[in-house]
Amino acid sequence: MRKSMQTFVLGGLLVTTTSLAGCAVDSDAAEQYAVVHPLSIKMNIPKDVQPDAKKKQTFEATVWREAKPAQKVDYVHFEIWKADGTVRYSMEPAEETKPGVYTIAKTLPKSGLYYVKAHASREGAMIMPTRQFIVGKLSAQDLKILQGGAKPAGGSSGHHH
Repeated sequence: MRKSMQTFVLGGLLVTTTSLAGCAVDSDAAEQYAVVHPLSIKMNIPKDVQPDAKKKQTFEATVWREAKPAQKVDYVHFEIWKADGTVRYSMEPAEETKPGVYTIAKTLPKSGLYYVKAHASREGAMIMPTRQFIVGKLSAQDLKILQGGAKPAGGSSGHHH
């Protein structure tokens, strides 16, 4: 009985030791994971804009990665809409005008509260900041939205990349 108990304990130790040896961490484990460097965007939005159905306004987004303008971005799209939903420019690709700088030009025919959203992606990292801006004068509904009393019309067109 005593010999079988010793055999059982030694067998258990052998199995445990073998199992733990298989769980050793590789010395280069950290290098096996993909490192994603986050993107950031600085948007330039036209100021003091008055409604005009003919004059185009230029929106600019500079995409940054690791404190430098990002090169070889997968895409940069802009989406612009008026808070009450009466003006909407669905997501459209922006033009790269300088390394890391993307622009789009649109007319803003009506006064009110507007939103612009930039969608940018590079190597799996994606960012979609939204900013609001005012064209001309605000309506009572726009003021209500700004004060948090009403929800703006949705901005996402539901388009997938």
